[in-house]
Amino acid sequence: MTTTMSQLTAPEKLAAMQSAMKSQNIHAWIIPSSDPHQSEYVADRWTGRAWLSGFDGSAGTVVVLQERAALWTDGRYFLQAEEQLAGSGIELMKQGQPDAPPINEWLADHLEEGQVVGFDGKVVSLKFVRSLEKSFDSKRLSLKTDLDLLDELWQNRPAMPAEPVFLHSDAMAGKSREEKLAEVRQEMAEAGADHVLLTALDDIAWLFNLRGSDVECNPVFLAYAHITNDSAQLFIDDRRIEEEALAALKASSVELRAYPAIADSLSSLNHTTLLIDPATTSQWLVDAIADSVDVVEATSPARNLKAVKNPIEIKRMDDCHRRDGVAMVRFMRWLEGQIATESQTEFTLDQQLRAFRALAPEFKGPSFSSIIGYGSNGAVIHYCADQETCLTVQPKGLLLVDSGGQYEDGTTDITRTFACGEMTEEEKNDYTLVLKCYINLARARFLRGTRGIQLDMLARQPAWAEGQNYNHGTGHGVGYFLNVHEGPHSVSPYFLDVALKPGMLITNEPGMYRDGKHGMRIENIMLVEEDTETEFGVFYKLRDLTLAPIDTRPLLLNKLNSEEIQWLNNYHAKVRRELSPLLEGEDLEWLIGATEAI
Repeated sequence: MTTTMSQLTAPEKLAAMQSAMKSQNIHAWIIPSSDPHQSEYVADRWTGRAWLSGFDGSAGTVVVLQERAALWTDGRYFLQAEEQLAGSGIELMKQGQPDAPPINEWLADHLEEGQVVGFDGKVVSLKFVRSLEKSFDSKRLSLKTDLDLLDELWQNRPAMPAEPVFLHSDAMAGKSREEKLAEVRQEMAEAGADHVLLTALDDIAWLFNLRGSDVECNPVFLAYAHITNDSAQLFIDDRRIEEEALAALKASSVELRAYPAIADSLSSLNHTTLLIDPATTSQWLVDAIADSVDVVEATSPARNLKAVKNPIEIKRMDDCHRRDGVAMVRFMRWLEGQIATESQTEFTLDQQLRAFRALAPEFKGPSFSSIIGYGSNGAVIHYCADQETCLTVQPKGLLLVDSGGQYEDGTTDITRTFACGEMTEEEKNDYTLVLKCYINLARARFLRGTRGIQLDMLARQPAWAEGQNYNHGTGHGVGYFLNVHEGPHSVSPYFLDVALKPGMLITNEPGMYRDGKHGMRIENIMLVEEDTETEFGVFYKLRDLTLAPIDTRPLLLNKLNSEEIQWLNNYHAKVRRELSPLLEGEDLEWLIGATEAI
């Protein structure tokens, strides 16, 4: 029997890639996690890094040399990557650790003068290419970007997605396409540009009030957009746009063009100024821009505008979170009755939680693959339960449940950690620290102009005081019936020069993880709101949108101060007040008990 490429092991695929590189005189080949739109989560066609290496986390880059290979990923995936790369022949580089140099430096150290670095220019951003070039000059390394070696090796590679594209009504969006286009054009003019190229899928879905399902859990669709002062072009396969959406686009004078025609459109520009976002624009598109065009580089106007939710979006997100809270309460009550039976696995818990969410007619699907880790699996920060190998939940230890839903009126992301029975003092202490970190950020008042890195340090203070830490950011932005991870802002140890503004959503999700023992996290989505103005400036605060009880059974109450206890009691009173009218019977009775003051 002949062995096909899809049946090869990771070392055999790696050897085939290295052979293809040698035939093309390429000395290093880079495979990122991205698609032509620099998406965090991608359609199956662009999962080449996972296909080659076996590591299927959402973030990672493989670099293949002719005689060795390495994969870079962040702290969320260190444990998972170690397990999945075992025996692959690919070395793990733990980003941010002292012994893991950045990709550009590693390449410069391992390549000889004049050698060639290659990658598919359609899936690598201008920003990334610039970071490479900074380290390449001293060795005169050259780039080859017009080839996709994966196409030669990956038999039965998935086709490009082509799911239906549907209308997200103005009533749901809070603004019409015309209003959003006017805002984008204003930003474009202020940047001194006559044209703007939009490449990020969620930017495009937001701007045109459309949604799709080309990427699992993300209601987006493959498209590009080209906006001028008096025109709006959407590059998409229009055969998949539903009639209602087609009519709305026509009424807004949006011109539809074929998806691949974007390169020709850029090539046809002449003596004008074009705004692009170097973080989301591929090298392939940059190469297509005519030489006579002046290019302005800035964050996508749509990205900045989308991050600040309008009053309708905020109101509907409140509705959405009450609905999601009802599903969570039903799941929590059901879970308590199941643990003692030892009949539930991490996988079946995910199915049941989704079933509770699906009771709402507005539910469209999960907002990401649930992270449900019992015991030691909770320490794998982005763990994904496999039906064949997942653990059965037992009446002891802790269970971490990180999940979310996509609804037509919002996106949710919530983590709760549950006591399943007897716990160790270490588990209780870690859980209490996590809640203290959470409350530290939840109670924050901060000056206008504050960046996420400042709040990240505030959240970590209780853990740092005990000599402990968690190896991921404290929070991220969240879309509105869009991507669960949304920029440009975040709350993390990495500096982003983006000030938090009223209307932005951030998650608050500190955690604690001990390899081989346990992991825990508490997470809510929070809204940045105006608080007060004094002679010293304008101050903001955070409001919890997520509504679900926080398990108090693992807490060491003597380690909480009076202000922390008051915060927890106030939050639970709010949860009870908001959700009680939507529940009845045993569910309501359980909620009342779970939100009692401590």
